[in-house]
Amino acid sequence: MQQLIDKFINVKGRKIHYIESGDGSLVLLFHGARFNARTWVETNTVDSISSIGYKAISVDLPGFGSSEKIEGISLSEFINLFMNSLGIDKAILLGASMGGKAVLEFSLKYTESVSGLVLVGAVGVEEFEVQLSKLNKIPLLLIWGSRDTVSPKRNYKLILDKVKNAKLEIVGKNHACYLDDPNTFNEKIVNFLKGMK
Repeated sequence: MQQLIDKFINVKGRKIHYIESGDGSLVLLFHGARFNARTWVETNTVDSISSIGYKAISVDLPGFGSSEKIEGISLSEFINLFMNSLGIDKAILLGASMGGKAVLEFSLKYTESVSGLVLVGAVGVEEFEVQLSKLNKIPLLLIWGSRDTVSPKRNYKLILDKVKNAKLEIVGKNHACYLDDPNTFNEKIVNFLKGMK
């Protein structure tokens, strides 16, 4: 098991907390609305990623966990500012639900900063329908629960229709599918990351 390091960085004058583990190419993890950075530690996702030669950074979004609120910016713009603050040019991004929407929006705005994308039950996909084909050159993994009622099937079907290189994995049943079956969830992510090396 890799060491977990709690860190803070200033973004727009506010203190933002993140958990870092491992060395190598970067994977940034963003949580859903009922969760925080530690969720990805508890599901063993951070350790699964760092143990195969990646650096995992699990971020508390503004106003969540140990991060202070930042007024007046979107979550996608926060991701941009966070990456800039750490001097990150390019990374693989993972986002669940609300975090998935933020990561998706960021990836459409700053495509050149994204080397891979994992969307987990991302919400609000239909808002970006006309832009989705911009993701065609980015390795993209979709993970959804089989009975997700918060982000219904039409969301991943929309992405599969517009993004030819997108791959879908069904894990567990619920919206937070990583809580249903964390082992299978992590296995799918590890396989995706190994395929990118």
